[in-house]
Amino acid sequence: MVHTLPLRPLGEITTTDESDPRYTARINEEIQLTDGSRIRANIFLPRIGGPKWPVLMSSSPYGKDLPLLEAIGMERQAGVIPQDQRCKYTRFEAPVPCWWCPKGYVLVYHDHRGSSQSPGLLSTFSNQHYDDYAELVTWAADQPWSSGKVGLTGISYLGLNQWFVAERQPRGLACIVPWEGMADLYRDATRHGGITNTKMNSYWFERAVVPVQYGKGERHVLRRGPDSPEGNQTERQLSENRDNFPQLVRENEFIDDKLYQENAASDLSKITVPVLSAGNWGGITLHLRGNIIAWMRAGSKNKYLRLHTGTHDLPYYHPPGIDLQLSFFDCCLKDDDHGGWRSGKQAPVSFAVRKGNPGFGTMDAERTFKYRDEQEWPLARTVYQKINLTADKKLSKEPQTGHGILSYAGLSGDSLFFETSPADKEYEICGHPSVKLNMSLTSHAESLLAEIDVYLALRKFDAQGKEVFYTSSLGGPQAVTVGWIRASHRTLSSRPYTEIESELAWPTLSHRREDFKPVRPGKVYDLLTELWPTNVVVEKGEKIILEVSPKDVAGSGLYTTEDPVYRSDERLGGNNNIHFGPHYENYLVLPIV
Repeated sequence: MVHTLPLRPLGEITTTDESDPRYTARINEEIQLTDGSRIRANIFLPRIGGPKWPVLMSSSPYGKDLPLLEAIGMERQAGVIPQDQRCKYTRFEAPVPCWWCPKGYVLVYHDHRGSSQSPGLLSTFSNQHYDDYAELVTWAADQPWSSGKVGLTGISYLGLNQWFVAERQPRGLACIVPWEGMADLYRDATRHGGITNTKMNSYWFERAVVPVQYGKGERHVLRRGPDSPEGNQTERQLSENRDNFPQLVRENEFIDDKLYQENAASDLSKITVPVLSAGNWGGITLHLRGNIIAWMRAGSKNKYLRLHTGTHDLPYYHPPGIDLQLSFFDCCLKDDDHGGWRSGKQAPVSFAVRKGNPGFGTMDAERTFKYRDEQEWPLARTVYQKINLTADKKLSKEPQTGHGILSYAGLSGDSLFFETSPADKEYEICGHPSVKLNMSLTSHAESLLAEIDVYLALRKFDAQGKEVFYTSSLGGPQAVTVGWIRASHRTLSSRPYTEIESELAWPTLSHRREDFKPVRPGKVYDLLTELWPTNVVVEKGEKIILEVSPKDVAGSGLYTTEDPVYRSDERLGGNNNIHFGPHYENYLVLPIV
């Protein structure tokens, strides 16, 4: 049962704010959907030009009325917003009206059904949300202040939902800019390598989503917002008005389980509008993989992939990222191609080349990386170089000759580190690495729950032997890239994405229920898995180290897997062993360009 307080007549709660000379704000504009539900939006109309303008739309469960610049706990995010994008309606991960409206754009930001001011059931990552959004796109295209062209924009959740709205091809949609927005909920976010990511799921849901659910104002340290016009609902009503997302993740282990069908069953080849997919090399625990793979899956003839560095939010608001978006929207929504999107000036692919060691966490550091244009992804000139792991903890072009075993405690043991010799000349890693290990579980009581969890990290060390760190999406230090695999999920998929015609050049785990393979103590298993896509230049004298760990590696930030059910001694106790010898091939594959 969905609890809804008695609603006032349609449109009665809408108010107008003209306090800023750059835009007129219409707060709580109500849109009635075809099923009778109401969605509430804030609409920002330019005070210049018109009477019709193109529309930029965003949607999230985070609360359209929550001022980012005043939110307790949001000091870091608020601190990165440039002065020219600071105003009363600056919102978390959303476009800012004081910047976009003077450039001739209407902004429409609506509350996800069941969150903040929009009544209904709160069901994140759902077809209901994507269907609502698609219907609202057409509504926006038909408004008297609209030119009829709509573009989608926003970071993270405001980015990922764009893939699925564009798949629905709503009338009026002209382009999308999914900025750090993943598309494969299972592989990109909730169950890396089959290992459940419940800490981040819970943190996100309980601290960012639940506090702004419909019917309440400020209920958590991270968020402040107004009560709904109808007043507050009880805690029990609010709880019954939402899906418990972290619990659903725990209950749905496989990619063909109900939770993931609404994403896994998507067909991104149906996307035909221009796409600007913006990923972050530092987003190696969320979004990066999705930005790249979804771009590959999209059916658009005009699609562009851009890969930047820095924190999760900063590049969206600062040049050159904000100027890139403006030129793209001007082209798609105003037929003004000053940025060269139609003329061929803009390459299909462009990314930051991470060369040198400028440090991490600052804009000055990120600006030292130069960008390079390319015509495709993965790069056609990629050479996939196999480097062998040896029992003496080396990464070598020569295979292991004798037999050997390296072991560590399976639940909380110390990592193993395999290193190359210092590079005798410069080379660039660019693309999708992978790792193969031959592993067994010993000293474990026979159990149907027996598991081997493997966490992987690729690290770079300079000529002086110090690790080179890169900026994570949260601003902290991190490795070059990471990967994961749960041994019972070791089955590979030859065609994980039907929209991509050729087989991928890197292994992708199936994660289907029918492909589950139990782990039996004492038996050796081939574990082959992808690392997340990356770019780094290894200069002369520097070396690469592969970390193999039974637990989250340093630099994981919030994206850790501390779950007492799935990370228990009953499952993971005992020893994990890597087997070396003529019959056991262990290797790292690096994409070299």
